[in-house]
Amino acid sequence: AVNLTMQLTALAAKALGGVASGVDVEVIDRHHRYKEDSPSGTALEFGKIIAEAMGQTEHVHGRQGILGPRPQTEIGYHALRVGDNPGEHAIVFGMLGETIELTVRATNRDCYALGALAAAKYLVGKDAGLHAMTDVLGL
Repeated sequence: AVNLTMQLTALAAKALGGVASGVDVEVIDRHHRYKEDSPSGTALEFGKIIAEAMGQTEHVHGRQGILGPRPQTEIGYHALRVGDNPGEHAIVFGMLGETIELTVRATNRDCYALGALAAAKYLVGKDAGLHAMTDVLGL
């Protein structure tokens, strides 16, 4: 589901236009309290996809101490580490008068194991090299 949500994020970011379009973008990631990286690598990948499509050049982690209007050149990141949440990401595109939010949520870790099995099956008989989950999923 994460890889599909990345594709949907790219589609939405391209459709919404560049920095001059006035769209605010925030990436929110939620994981269990023991997760060590913050924001997650997946959250940063969502930000990279958005930046490539929309042209934001600033990556801001949190909002504490930031004064003044929000620059259109930034993507905001917010990381929550709570309970036993296996993984959740929300991409928020905020415009005047409306908001689009794409959310992908793992309710348990089974999806990670199923993805690993699908990747292993995909690699059988393939040449050595770098393969991506988008290849495995045909995206």
